[in-house]
Amino acid sequence: MVTYDSGANQPEKPEAGFFSRYVFSTNHKTIGLQYLWLALFSVFLGMAMSLLMRIHLVWPGAHLPFLSTLNNPPDRYAALTTLHGSLMVFLVLTAAPQAGFGNYFLPLQIGAREMAFPTLNLLSFWATVVSLIGMTAAFLIAPERGITLWILSVAIFCAASLLNALNFSVTTIELRAKGMTLPRLPLTVWAWFINAILGMLIFSILLAACACLLSDRLLSTHFFSPLNFLASQPPNVVTNALPVLWRRLFWFFAQSEVYVAMLPCFGLTTHLISTFSRRPVWMERLVVLALCGVGLFGFCVWGEHMFSSGMNPFSPLVFSLLASSLGLPATILLISWLGTLWNARIQLNTSMLFALGFISLFLAGGLSGIFLARRDLTYAAVSDDFITGHFHLVMGVAATFAILGALFFWFPKLFGRRLNESLGKIHFWLTFAGVYSVFMPMHWLGLMTHSRISSGRQLAAIVAAGSSLRIFITVATLLTVLAQGLFLINFLWSLFRGERVAECNPWRATTLEWSVGSPPPANDFGPSEPVVYRGAYEFSVPGVAEDFVPQHLAPEQVVKAR
Repeated sequence: MVTYDSGANQPEKPEAGFFSRYVFSTNHKTIGLQYLWLALFSVFLGMAMSLLMRIHLVWPGAHLPFLSTLNNPPDRYAALTTLHGSLMVFLVLTAAPQAGFGNYFLPLQIGAREMAFPTLNLLSFWATVVSLIGMTAAFLIAPERGITLWILSVAIFCAASLLNALNFSVTTIELRAKGMTLPRLPLTVWAWFINAILGMLIFSILLAACACLLSDRLLSTHFFSPLNFLASQPPNVVTNALPVLWRRLFWFFAQSEVYVAMLPCFGLTTHLISTFSRRPVWMERLVVLALCGVGLFGFCVWGEHMFSSGMNPFSPLVFSLLASSLGLPATILLISWLGTLWNARIQLNTSMLFALGFISLFLAGGLSGIFLARRDLTYAAVSDDFITGHFHLVMGVAATFAILGALFFWFPKLFGRRLNESLGKIHFWLTFAGVYSVFMPMHWLGLMTHSRISSGRQLAAIVAAGSSLRIFITVATLLTVLAQGLFLINFLWSLFRGERVAECNPWRATTLEWSVGSPPPANDFGPSEPVVYRGAYEFSVPGVAEDFVPQHLAPEQVVKAR
């Protein structure tokens, strides 16, 4: 007997409550949005800390509103620097482009209905929240307990990132829609996939290192030397632990973490450049190989900062060659971006401006890195100014520009509304000018520290110039941070009052996420599975009515131009 029941007479399911929809939801879109909200909170908190640090450097005796409530002891500034770096590297540069945009759009772009492990996805998000709370609380308690809490929070974040990386890898390999072969994957998916593999390799190492460090602090084990500044062993303890073991394990993670933050941004920028140039990605297959090269070489250069730590005398040559090899994939990416832009019909909206700003900042920061390869200029890092300017240009600010470009691009898909373009462009130009005004003078400060001084008059002139530059940097930092208030106003206004999107594909993009409504329905693609017929960047196709052909349209559905 066959019984058919359409479900028409079934009682309606009660509407899910707040906790079911948000707190305990395993939906990949909900979790992706929560990661983005978490990153937004962290970036504004981190910027406020950077402003406090600049004020402290220029006016050490100034009454700082937050630090003064903690009696402003000497170690409080170092703790503030650590918390700023932790928030920006972990909760912004790692979480936003990979866990935020990746969780939301990876299944949509490959035609999957959900991530491979939804429950693990939810667990990793709330572990990240716990990590954020722990890192922030570590700043508010006594230094000895604060260091232990900070290490525990980093370990929790590593575990969450490890689960995320596993989830992304399995989803990309196993859940692709019919016809979504590897050559047809969008470059954003390639970047998220390669980044997940790299994350599995390095976050597991840092997780193990943090576990051993916590064991030293809490269980009196001797994995690391008691001379290490993070350990809390009595001075009379004798141990056979390697003095540099922690440093080696840390740099094994830290050097690759730069590329964990940058790899998704390479994919996002390439995607935006192609979409708003209305041209296919130039040398797309070579770009995929370049992304693989960034992940491979970025994983292998961990000893670049370990030359003075008792390594083999020939190791500097090996790691220098590997580090230099990173220039090849970076050059391929740059040539591809410029080749895609050549003779293109460029649409200079806010998203495209941020993508172009990313290229500018990445190129400027990369060139300053070449100067650091010179032995005599490396001493400029004594004051930290040159390194700070280089690091922020090539990683921190450049990655933020890619994130903002992606947010302007996908905002209609996330919320069904548009961000205001006029406010967005004003925000871009203020931020673009501001970050160059902040971080380029830092390069000059670092070089001035290394200047050869032959007289007291020259020393006085350099000190006066350095003081003026620091005041200029502080004022530029203040104005740049205030400019982000314009973005916050634009974001909140557009979220509730912004222009609604009349069509599901306002940018005339080709990838699968634009084939569904904005915001996407709960079941993403409805009852029918999507089928993919072509690559991700079919723009300016001759003989068709539009200047693009979406991935999901069958050949007979493509309208020919007359």
